Amino acid sequence: MQDIRHFHPDMVALTGDLTNLGLLKEFQNARQWLLQQDLPPALLIPGNHDALIKENSAVKQALWAEWLHNRTQSEPAAPSLLVKDHVALIGINTAIPTLPFLASGKAGQAQLVLLADLLRRTRAMGLCRIVLLHHPPAPGIVSRRKGLDDFQAFQDVLRAEGAELVLYGHSHRAQITPIPGTDILAVSSTSASHIADEPEKSAGWNAISVHKQPDIWQITIQHRSLMRDGSLQDSQMRRVCRAHRFLPATSL
Repeated sequence: MQDIRHFHPDMVALTGDLTNLGLLKEFQNARQWLLQQDLPPALLIPGNHDALIKENSAVKQALWAEWLHNRTQSEPAAPSLLVKDHVALIGINTAIPTLPFLASGKAGQAQLVLLADLLRRTRAMGLCRIVLLHHPPAPGIVSRRKGLDDFQAFQDVLRAEGAELVLYGHSHRAQITPIPGTDILAVSSTSASHIADEPEKSAGWNAISVHKQPDIWQITIQHRSLMRDGSLQDSQMRRVCRAHRFLPATSL
């Protein structure tokens, strides 16, 4: 967290699993921790660990309300939204209670319909659309028991409506994977709590910059990785990509 603050980010994206079992006390502790970080505008989406226990779900959601950015109470499945300057963070909740030894997720048809509408509207606003979800949006990244059950439906929405970037968690590895049939990259990071014993799993975070060019978004992704001496350094995972910029319509 000190390394993140050193970069003075404009926004922070948190892709879930702030708790172990989803207990109310853990939610309270996580809220206290979040407040202590003094973050810039941040969007948090729940992970599967945060959804393991159903009890007190409304109370637990209220504890994290200022980071969840739920858009409407009338549509609980609605994606969350945080906009700053030219970037829109759009959160999809894929965290569902599962049977023991499972860690799968599901977006659900209702949420995906609303996601498609939100992607269209933020595109019309000329924003760079970054979608957050906890579970990997493609098969093969994690085992099937940990995967996103409706990944195909999620990909269909992206192929139809577009997005500039997808961020996910859950895999505990820093990876960049293209969404099939699109130019959209899906990016993950390692767990923030891993020690520096294996380079591919060492704790870290992704520093992502979005620059507005006349007709493109230039997006730079640099993974920061924990070293054995306790410092964080740029890892070899770095990517610069360009996404077509959709300009908002103007009336004549």
